[in-house]
Order: sequence, then structure tokens, then C-alpha cells
Amino acid sequence: MTADVPMRGEVRSRDELPDEFFALFLDPTRTYSCALWTRPDDTLERAQSAKIDLALAQCDLQPGMTLLDVGCGWGSTMLRAMDTYGVNAIGLTGNRHQYRYVRDQLADRLIRGRPYGGVRRQGWAEFDRRPDRIVCIGTLEHLAPQRYPDFFDFSFRILPEDGVLLVQTVVALGCDRSDAHQTGFAETDLVRVPGTIFPTDRLLPPTGRNPKGVAEYAIDAGFAITRIGKLGPHYTATLQSWASALHEHRDRAIDLAGQDTYNAYIDSMTGYADDFRSGNLDVMQFTCTKSTAQCSVVPRDIPAPVIADQ
Repeated sequence: MTADVPMRGEVRSRDELPDEFFALFLDPTRTYSCALWTRPDDTLERAQSAKIDLALAQCDLQPGMTLLDVGCGWGSTMLRAMDTYGVNAIGLTGNRHQYRYVRDQLADRLIRGRPYGGVRRQGWAEFDRRPDRIVCIGTLEHLAPQRYPDFFDFSFRILPEDGVLLVQTVVALGCDRSDAHQTGFAETDLVRVPGTIFPTDRLLPPTGRNPKGVAEYAIDAGFAITRIGKLGPHYTATLQSWASALHEHRDRAIDLAGQDTYNAYIDSMTGYADDFRSGNLDVMQFTCTKSTAQCSVVPRDIPAPVIADQ
């Protein structure tokens, strides 16, 4: 066993895993969030691009604007925004592998004269510029609930008067999370629980006051919620795609991460797919605008995923 392979019983954190492990099951853009399946012949890459396009379409982007991508991952959303809308983009990530990958992608684009792009290895609370729009896809659910007010206050404060914040996050449905905001968590952005891939017990409902929902945290910060889109079934399809690809590359995955980490990822993907299928969990896009007019928005389903018969 090499020094890079964990000992038995150890599940490696995302930061410890090499990019190659995630490349075994993600699409070529390495988008690590719910895809949008719109055609029976969709590839995972096409479905991920459709999801990104759906999110960016809510942001009213104009050429020359600056887009902040909170939790940019490997940069797929910010890169597509630069190509499609001609905006400048800044990505934030705490992961050293993602930071280096995005930095290299942006350096190559700069040589070819594309719009400005930058990436910082820092948290959103330390960000010191004023973007025109913010996207946060797949990051909010990793925050401890007591950090939600800080995040929405931060976003409202740094956006201009016509600013838009697009949040895509996993939410819990039909669960009693009335004590979630009172739970004591570590004073860090990301909740990390040894041996788990995703801490579902920290998830909040999409709307409501008792317990407080994601929408209410945004509204309390001053935002108006103008759209809520539900993509839950699409995450079931995405997780199934990931699990199938990871299983196909089982031997290489175990070489890179160890048996326990491989098992944890497979178990998480299949288990969460069941949760989304049963309706215990959902994933929603919240369009938050800086407006004085508050409005009541009912979450609406995005059309069901279109998957080719196997």
C-alpha cells in the first residue's frame, strides 16, 4: 500500500482526494452538482450544461458584468458564463486541487483573449470586491445553518441595487428541522462529519418560518424571491449516472482512494438517489433579487428528466 492510499477504515475527505478520482464519474467539465436532463439522448456533460444554462438565465447577465461564483468547483459555471454572456468571472474555492485546475484553465483563456477570469482560494466572507451577480451552486447545503444569515447578508451587501443572487441547494422536505438553527457546529464554513460524504441532517426546508426555510433567510437579508425551481428527480438521474460510472471504474477508484472511500461514495450516491426519488430530499434553485417589492413564490417543478430507456 502506497502512502497516498488510506488505511482500512478511513474515508478520505474531498480535499484529500486527487482530481482523477472525481474524473472517474463526473463529466468532462467536472461539474459536481445536479444536472438537468432534457433529452433522451443527453450525455451527462450535456445535462450539466443545461443545468448551468438554466441557472445563468436567471441572473440577467450583460457583457462586461462581473459574476462571483461562490464554491466554483472546477470552474464549469464561471467558464460557461464567460463564453455565453461575455462577463468577467471570479471563482472562490477552498480546495487546492480545484484552485490549481481553474487557475490553469483561466491562464490558457487569457492567452486567447477571452473575458477576464480569476480564481481565489478563499471563503466568501473574505471576498473584498463588488460583483454584479452571484451564483452559489451546491455550496449552501454544506454551510452550518447558523451561517445562513451571514451568507445572505454578505450577498445583499456587496451586490448593486439591481443585483441577483442565484442559489441552487439541496433541501429537506417533510422533516422536523426546528432545532437545526440551534445546533452547535464548528465555526467554519463547511460542515465536515468524519465518515460521511454529505451531512443530510443539517439540511433546511425550502420555505417556512418554523423551522425557517432557505427562502426566509434570503428575505430577511432584504432579497425578494422571484423564482423557485425544483429539480429533485433530475438529481436522482444524476446520482445514478455518477454511481454507474464510479462502479465501472471501481478498481481504479479503490487504487486512488481506498476501499472504504469508494464504498462511502457508492453508498451515498445510491442512498441519496432513493431519498430524492421518494421526495425526502429535493434540490431547488432560488432566484434572489435586490428589490423593495417582496412577493410570494410557490416552488415549481422543472419538467421531469427525460432519460432514454436502458
